[in-house]
Amino acid sequence: MAIDVVIPARNEATTIAGVVAAARGCRFAREVIVADDGSTDGTGDVALAAGAKVVRRETACGSKAGAMDLGVAATDAEAILFCDADLVGLTATHLDDICRPYLEGRATMSVGWFDYGMLNPLVRRLPPTSGERVVPRWVWDSVHVRPSGYSIEIMINEVIAEGRLPTSVRIMAGVTHRTKRHKLGRRKGYRETWRMFWHLIGLPTRGVVRWRTQWFYLRGLTVEG
Repeated sequence: MAIDVVIPARNEATTIAGVVAAARGCRFAREVIVADDGSTDGTGDVALAAGAKVVRRETACGSKAGAMDLGVAATDAEAILFCDADLVGLTATHLDDICRPYLEGRATMSVGWFDYGMLNPLVRRLPPTSGERVVPRWVWDSVHVRPSGYSIEIMINEVIAEGRLPTSVRIMAGVTHRTKRHKLGRRKGYRETWRMFWHLIGLPTRGVVRWRTQWFYLRGLTVEG
């Protein structure tokens, strides 16, 4: 089964080469595609030098989902392994471990979480907002509304949960990411982080995600490690 890696990226020149290297080292990955959403810091050039195929949007659309869509459109793979571009500590082994439950037929969606230390037992049972996940292409195509920003992961979760499909999650030991505080500065970074959390928490109250979806998700959840 062909699995291609799609990495949405905007102004992630600091970390993109390491993420591409990990993705290229994944034993199950056929091709690594970086969807450069109008970067102004040379992200696309760094990704290209690291060995990725780069598809570019010259002007940023400001939507992670839009960048993901751009990357998916550049591949005919049966499954997509999505990765964020701002990861620190990611290795090919982490990505191999994410892919195995999917390829072995134990999960329709397999997800890797950042390493939150003592919080990991709780984190593994939350609806995953992590960008590191493998899904069959039809799942992506079933997300009929492409939301702006970071809600796209929640929309993917809903397709899986409402379909009563199994999910596997695991902690990617030692993996963190450059936070909004690193990228935007302390004050603006904290403000944007809280804005993101409140947006995600508010999705059920606005009717974007049904409350029952979490129940269906937990029923199909397997914690791998």
